[in-house]
Amino acid sequence: MVASVAGREKKFRGLRPMEPIRDLRQVAALIEEAFADQLDLRGQKALRELKTVSRLGPLLWLLDRLSPEFHETFSGFVWVEEGRVVGNVTVNRSNWRSRRWFISNVAVERAYQGQGIARELMQAAIGLARGRGGESVTLQVRADNVPALKLYRDLGFEALMGTTELQLEKVGQVTFVPAEGFTLRQRDYSEWRKEYELAQAATPASEQRARPIREEDFRKGFGDRIVDGLDDIFAGRRTWRLAVDEADRFVATLTVRASWLLGRHGLKMMVHPDYRGQVEEMLVTQALALLGNYLGQGVAVKMSASHQEAIETLKRYGFVEEKTLVQMRLNL
Repeated sequence: MVASVAGREKKFRGLRPMEPIRDLRQVAALIEEAFADQLDLRGQKALRELKTVSRLGPLLWLLDRLSPEFHETFSGFVWVEEGRVVGNVTVNRSNWRSRRWFISNVAVERAYQGQGIARELMQAAIGLARGRGGESVTLQVRADNVPALKLYRDLGFEALMGTTELQLEKVGQVTFVPAEGFTLRQRDYSEWRKEYELAQAATPASEQRARPIREEDFRKGFGDRIVDGLDDIFAGRRTWRLAVDEADRFVATLTVRASWLLGRHGLKMMVHPDYRGQVEEMLVTQALALLGNYLGQGVAVKMSASHQEAIETLKRYGFVEEKTLVQMRLNL
C-alpha cells in the first residue's frame, strides 16, 4: 500500500516539452475535442493527417530524430495531469530562417479549464520563441472566444486584423442591382498597378503590418497569366476579373471564381474606404448573377472584418457568418 501511494506521488504533473512519439495521439484527441465543431474542410484534413501520423509508432521516433522539419512541426509544450495530456500548445517559426513565430493549437481539456494551464502553456511558448531569437509571435483566435482573447491581451498581444468567413449554401436566381454613377467592367492584367494602389488604400495599416501589400502579388507577366489559365482549366473553374473605376483609378474590384466540378465557388472584393456603402450591392449581385448559371455548389467568402458594409450586404443575400478570426501579435 505504501509503495502504491509513493508511486502515485511521484507521477509527473505539470508542464513539459512535447514528445511526439509519447504525446501525439493524446494531443490529436485533445485538439479534436477542443476544435472539432470549428474546423473548416482544410482544418478537418489537417486533423485527419495529424491522427494518421500519431499512429506511426516507432517511425515517429525515427522521423523526430532524422528530420529537422518534422521536429520543428511538433515543437511545443503539453500539460500533464494524472499521467494524461490535458493541455497543448504548438509553436513554430513561420519558416526555417524566419525570426517570426506562430502559436497554434492552444487547447485545454474542459475539466481542467479555468486553472491557469493555458497561461502557463502560452508563457512557455513565448519563452521558447524569445530564447531562439524570435522577434515576434503571432496567433489566431476566434472573435467569440472571450476568455482566450482576454488571456492573449493580458500577455501583451495586440489585434492586427480580423477575417470573417461566410458561406452561402446554394446560389439562387439573383437580379443584378446597378449602383448609380458607377460602371462595373472587365479589368485587365495590365492594370495591376491600379489594383495594387486600391489594396493599399483599402487595407488598414494594422492589417498591412500583419500581411504586407506587395507589388509582386499583383504584377503578373505573360507566363503567370498562362499558368492561371491552365490552373482554371485543370481545376474546373472559370474566373471573372472586374473593376469599378473613377477618373484614372480603381475604386473597387471583384473577382469571381465559378467551379463546375468540385468545391465551392468563391468571390473576392475590395472597395476604397471613400466609396464603401455605395457599390457593395452591385458587386455582390453581379457575382451571384454570374454564379447562378452553375448548379449545386455554394459560395465561400473571406472578408476583412473591417469591411462591415460588404459583410452586411452578403448577409442580406443569404450568406451566413461561419466565424471571425482575429490575428494577434506580440513583439518580443
